[in-house]
Amino acid sequence: MAPAGNLKKMFEDFRKKKYAIPIGLVITVLIATLLVVFLWYECFSLILIAILAYAIPYYFGMKNRKKLAVFGVGLFLFLGLVFTLSSFYAFKNLEGSTISSDNNILINGTVSPYQASPSTVYTFSVVFVGDNGSGSVWVNITNAWPGNVDDINVTMNHLRPTPSGYIFVFNKTLPEGIYQYHFVAKSGSNYVRTSTWAIGPLSVSDEVLFQQLLYTRMMAVWLEVATLFYMILALTWWMDSSRKRSEELRKKLGEDKKTKPVTKPQKGRETKTEEKKKTVEKLVCSECGAEVPTDAKKCPQCGEPFEEENELICTECGAKVKESDKKCWNCGKEFEN
Repeated sequence: MAPAGNLKKMFEDFRKKKYAIPIGLVITVLIATLLVVFLWYECFSLILIAILAYAIPYYFGMKNRKKLAVFGVGLFLFLGLVFTLSSFYAFKNLEGSTISSDNNILINGTVSPYQASPSTVYTFSVVFVGDNGSGSVWVNITNAWPGNVDDINVTMNHLRPTPSGYIFVFNKTLPEGIYQYHFVAKSGSNYVRTSTWAIGPLSVSDEVLFQQLLYTRMMAVWLEVATLFYMILALTWWMDSSRKRSEELRKKLGEDKKTKPVTKPQKGRETKTEEKKKTVEKLVCSECGAEVPTDAKKCPQCGEPFEEENELICTECGAKVKESDKKCWNCGKEFEN
């Protein structure tokens, strides 16, 4: 327990340093960058980035939410640029990739060239394994570029046999865009598809590709991550504001109790309670001598019932006695009938 306590104290002392917040911001940027580059498409990564972007700077001492909001603007602009560069180099590294079906009936599906100008003739090719040359193969091409280019789904041409099977090709010039494609074949009565879509061709220059990716990736970061971050910021601000209002209200109520004037009875005047006490007249039970209220029907001490009869005054001591009493309960004087 002692080492843990010492470590906690060391960190608390560290957070009081002027350089604690800048170090926390650098750590936040580094962690968020790694998550964007390597885990962007994981289901939990977007929420994790938003939470860490708030929690790490706050924990290192940046508790001012206006400053956190300004930091968030810079952070998400930077992350949008990082995501753009990561996607750009990922697109460039896909050149030369091939696709196949799970059962390997369609293999070595590709497009050539991978990137060129829109006036270039692109060649899509795939090998149909085990076919006798009478099968049919289709290529489906779709444009991921914003525009009105319709999807292309055409039958490929049977070219020639190879040691692996029969090669099918399709040649086409494509408008400017970022395309993806896959292949479908009919073998007997069954249809076979390549397991994934492949990226290509890119009928745009690197500059145009980067501009398009910059727009889409920046929008993705702001819509999917920054929105969560600012929602967390607003929620925590509302919670802190509610807690402060509650504390102020409790404090105000406590001060009102302390400052409320206490009414003291003035000299020469009696409070209502004292007046009431003085107006309550009590008698004495003739059996046990206990004091009883004047309106009591029986003695609360011994249970002696009281009859309504005339009261007399003892001539010896002045005590009140009943007319039926033979002697004074107080001084013992005997009464004559």
